[in-house]
Amino acid sequence: MTIDWDALAADWDNQEATAEYAAKVFESLRQVYDVKGKHVLDFGCGTGLLSEKLAPVAKDIVALDASESMIEQLDTKQLDNVEPVVDMLTRGLVAMHPAFRGQFDLVVASSVCGFLNNFADIADIVFSILEEDGVFVHWDWLVDSDNLGSGFTESKVKRVLTSVGFSEVQVTTPFSVNTPDGEMHVVMGIGKK
Repeated sequence: MTIDWDALAADWDNQEATAEYAAKVFESLRQVYDVKGKHVLDFGCGTGLLSEKLAPVAKDIVALDASESMIEQLDTKQLDNVEPVVDMLTRGLVAMHPAFRGQFDLVVASSVCGFLNNFADIADIVFSILEEDGVFVHWDWLVDSDNLGSGFTESKVKRVLTSVGFSEVQVTTPFSVNTPDGEMHVVMGIGKK
């Protein structure tokens, strides 16, 4: 399934389910991690709904998204401690881009990983850019089978995060969201390096 994220960017923040998802993601993060003063990567940041909530408390944020139009929407929010980057998360980007010179305390990915073809590879890159004791938290749609669309089973999240080296892994279903397709549950994966 290919999604044209650029085409969705202009109206993304106006969708009720999108705003609700971002608010619930932020609240669930606050319950498990203190972002105050942390160096954060918002991977797959979209229009920056989560970055906008994190910016007042985080030290700084690198907001990464492959969609130029999504990043343009983020730019309109004028968040002083957020550095937007238009690119894919690859080892080449990490090696070459100045925004990735330091290690991150926290990497967040809100409704991103379930859309990737290579979640294990990306989780491995995330692991490599985290400080010791750094944390990766991601939220995706909960699905009943590993073969279903753009989401994960709890067991797949645990399996992937453990396989790339996270020493402490927790998987929960902290909330659900009412969408045009009905109520959908969200799985949250937490990996501590």
